[in-house]
Amino acid sequence: MTKTALVTGVNKGIGYEIAKNLLIKGYTVLVGSRDESRGQKAVDELKTFGDAKLQIIDMSKVNELAKIAEDITTQHPDFSLLVNNAGIAGDMGKTAWEFTTDELVETYTVDFLGPYELSRSLLPILDKNNGQILSMTVPIEPNSFFHPFGYLAAKAPLNVMTKNWHVEFKAQNKAIEIFAFIPGGVTTDLNNHMAGPGFKTAAEAGKLTVDLITDDTDRSGQVINFDGNPISYD
Repeated sequence: MTKTALVTGVNKGIGYEIAKNLLIKGYTVLVGSRDESRGQKAVDELKTFGDAKLQIIDMSKVNELAKIAEDITTQHPDFSLLVNNAGIAGDMGKTAWEFTTDELVETYTVDFLGPYELSRSLLPILDKNNGQILSMTVPIEPNSFFHPFGYLAAKAPLNVMTKNWHVEFKAQNKAIEIFAFIPGGVTTDLNNHMAGPGFKTAAEAGKLTVDLITDDTDRSGQVINFDGNPISYD
């Protein structure tokens, strides 16, 4: 049986590698990109590994996401996996109180409201197909090494959504696995190719992510750290 997945933010970095590894595993992958030319370039490269299809999607345009979800539901009845990967970090060099409200709203929209609306709109088909929702996220606890305020404040709600939706899914007997993954330090454009001890390449992070998705372990309601262990907020 074929399976179809949507991965957002695929034209580079971790998203590209997640898509590649899902294709290798036999998924049809909808390559989510807000830019058609860059998205098509990624699709052309990814077709080497399997059935990749371009899906134009801009997570900042929240009002368009329900229609995209409707189209996916109609065109891909085997749809069973959503990977919320697309995101923006905002200005990672700013002190926490230097952000304008507009800057925070922009980051929050792309990193949470977009994934929320897309996930919500795809719930019926994911429930029908015993599907999965995976959100790529970050720790909510700042530390001296990593504390970009706008990025953490925008991503943290995904952790809350993961845990809250799991409780609701269980109460309503919805057959959907939802979990979040913190890949740790990864060298990408998002952090200006930061590197150091413990940093992964995008290829390593992408493979690790897909291994978690496909290993048949139920991680519903969990926020998984880069070491594979769930984070406790108790």
